[in-house]
Amino acid sequence: MNRRQWMTTALALPMGVPAATETYRNYFGDLHNHGNVGYAQGSLRRAYEIAREHLDFFAFTPHAHWHDIREYENAISDKWINGFAVTRARWPEVLKLTREFDAPGKFVALAGYEWHSTGSGDYHILFPDLDAELTAFDDLAQLQAFARKRGCILIPHHPANRLGHRGANFALRDPEVSPLLEIYSEWGNAEHDRAPFPYIRHTEGGRWTKNTLQYLLAQGHRVGVIASTDDHLGFPGAYREGLAVVKATELSRPAILEALRARRTYAVTGDRIALDLLLNGRVMGQELPYTREREIRVEVTGWDQVDRVEVLKNNRVIHRDFPMDRQVAARGWERPVLIRFEYGWGPWPALGIGGTADWDIRVRIQDGALEDVQPCFQAGPLEEGRRDRILERTPAGVRVQSFTALRQQIDDVSQKAVVLKVRGGPATRVTFALSAPKPVSLTQSLEQLAESGEALFTGEFPRESALVHRLVHEDHYRTSFTVRDTDDGRQANWYYVRVIQANGQLAWSSPIWVEKA
Repeated sequence: MNRRQWMTTALALPMGVPAATETYRNYFGDLHNHGNVGYAQGSLRRAYEIAREHLDFFAFTPHAHWHDIREYENAISDKWINGFAVTRARWPEVLKLTREFDAPGKFVALAGYEWHSTGSGDYHILFPDLDAELTAFDDLAQLQAFARKRGCILIPHHPANRLGHRGANFALRDPEVSPLLEIYSEWGNAEHDRAPFPYIRHTEGGRWTKNTLQYLLAQGHRVGVIASTDDHLGFPGAYREGLAVVKATELSRPAILEALRARRTYAVTGDRIALDLLLNGRVMGQELPYTREREIRVEVTGWDQVDRVEVLKNNRVIHRDFPMDRQVAARGWERPVLIRFEYGWGPWPALGIGGTADWDIRVRIQDGALEDVQPCFQAGPLEEGRRDRILERTPAGVRVQSFTALRQQIDDVSQKAVVLKVRGGPATRVTFALSAPKPVSLTQSLEQLAESGEALFTGEFPRESALVHRLVHEDHYRTSFTVRDTDDGRQANWYYVRVIQANGQLAWSSPIWVEKA
């Protein structure tokens, strides 16, 4: 797990405002996930087991109430109504497992649930403790009053739905209890209405401009950003469906919630990109008094080639950095490289063969060392008895247990992956050995992988296969830079950072605001 430590640096502000020096770590989690408590799929215990395997924090948020639900054709509203009854009946079980799995310092479990509204939008509520009461509220004002009294956080999700079609009514937003916006999930990307990952998987008509992040920022809403999966197969932290990242002082419930309230957060789509943004020494999510001179410091560490890093001011790009276009430094081999092992190509269901493929993968490193590993495990297929796990991890390599099938996938992508951060040199050799689906192995030197990726086949077409991607040098996955900006103060300004990796995975920081003069 990548828990990258980062220290803010106190800078001399032009206005004489001190910048607090604080030590934060990036913690990755999922604050919006569903299973068979409610009307989704996947057992409750399985969800907690998966979350504990690869996340720092997790909130299971069963569907709980929809006060203005309507009558729909074929009585499909019964699905939701019956699901709410399941949640009420099993709520004590949800709290029991939340307490069982909560282990501050190792894994934080939060209690919460989802509240629906056709007119006001969908929210998930997060409690400050594990004695959460399940209560049905019939309008947003009641829910907000309860949240203020109990110290809860309300997060609107799939915000880019049209108002009146379960899109959030931001005229009713209470900043005290709703400091954040879930801008990415399995629904898609709500940064703006032309952004990658459009809303295509549901029936609500796609992204409505006036409920996208950039439009709301332009209207004066000061919201931080997170992502979470909204997964309905009981798989917290599913790759490509979104993760929330908080910058907290420790892995505890109070610290996580404090970071959420302070908007010290950012969003990633899949890869656990490390992203730091400082403006005159202030961290993302903060508000600064007016100052003409602004020093913007950005640091990014990706898990693939970073295509570009963009600094935006008032929704317009003012600076672009292109790490993947750089020449690899002469001393590039002295720093770790990334190797992505992706697997899960196999027979199409239309061929009438295949099914679920079990994978037992061992990676061995000779004359080098494994420094870190990132899992890229997707939600589908739903298999209660199977697990994606990193079984062993040492400096000499890693063993992975996994399974794939071309069904129940986001955008029909069946592949899963692990990304290895390896320290070595051109002669370092890496062996990828499978004992399942079929015994087969491949050995490549880092020098060979720097020139070309290589495929690993378990048999003749159309049997399962895997790909060792061309390796990535640190010059191409890591960058830091400083941008200087000035402003006359005629209006308040907001700044945020967008990261685009070559493989399409994204990250967005929460904004920093500078007041007008």
